[in-house]
Amino acid sequence: MADHETWVLVEDFAYGIGMGGTIRFLVERSTVDYDLHRVSCDEGLGNGPREVCTFTQPAAGPVQWRRAWDGDAMSPRIERDARAIAQR
Repeated sequence: MADHETWVLVEDFAYGIGMGGTIRFLVERSTVDYDLHRVSCDEGLGNGPREVCTFTQPAAGPVQWRRAWDGDAMSPRIERDARAIAQR
C-alpha cells in the first residue's frame, strides 16, 4: 500500500464470539484506488483496530489476509460480509 493511502469508513459489522465478547469489523475504502478495501477489527480491548485483510471489489485477485486471519474459520464469513458492504 502506498504511504499516501487514505481510508474512509464505509460501514462496520460485529460478530459475537461467546461469553459476551464481540469483535467489531470496519470496512474501509481507499481514496486512492476506489476498488481497494480494507477490513480492520477491534476487539474492544483498548488496542484499537488492527488490519485483517485487503481486497478489491469487484474481485480482481485473492484477498490478502494478515497472517493471524489467513485460514481462520471466520475468514469466509468476514469476506462475504465485507464484500456485501463494499458493493453498496
